[in-house]
Amino acid sequence: MSTRIMLRMLAAFTLVVLSAAGASAQTTNLIISEYVEGSANNKAIEIHNGTQDVISLGAYRLDRYSNGSATPFAISLPATNLAPGATHVIVFNLADASLLAHANQIDTNLNFNGNDALVLVYGTNTVIDSIGRVGEDPGTAWTCSGGGTANLTMRRVSSVCAGDTNPSDAFNPCSGWVFFAIDTFSGLGSHITDCGAVPDEGTSWGGLKATFR
Repeated sequence: MSTRIMLRMLAAFTLVVLSAAGASAQTTNLIISEYVEGSANNKAIEIHNGTQDVISLGAYRLDRYSNGSATPFAISLPATNLAPGATHVIVFNLADASLLAHANQIDTNLNFNGNDALVLVYGTNTVIDSIGRVGEDPGTAWTCSGGGTANLTMRRVSSVCAGDTNPSDAFNPCSGWVFFAIDTFSGLGSHITDCGAVPDEGTSWGGLKATFR
């Protein structure tokens, strides 16, 4: 075997090792990372880019389904790029100044209550994430032993790495969410995911030898 071929094999093997070592945590797409259903008009939704790619928000929208309705109010997202690890906070336009201070986007249609389903959509109708259950009016809120979707702030736990893509299934707010007191805004604007290492798909040493043989 020539020296040149041996060097090429060594370089390729080093690249595979370094790529595996550099694998990091990431989500599969955007997720809804925080939900604020506070007093009076204090309503906010935080969207998090936990991927390793810049995402154009203009391809997404947030649909609000009120009181069990099957027809949504659509909230378009701005045609801006969301960097990896960054968040985008949407706030209802009549919220208190202390909440509006966290806003990246202010919208008149974000006036949801605890019994309104919210669905994050890509393109025409690809569901990326959801809160609540479309077509169901739970009364005041969807509840569980730890809390519910009314008069609380809900924050996605760091181990959630993919959204709820079935907005018609039963919604359990205790699954993947933690609860904070009403009008808690301090967590808005940042989110961390801990999704484990990206699977290593590097070529085996045997495969490299076969490639350069």
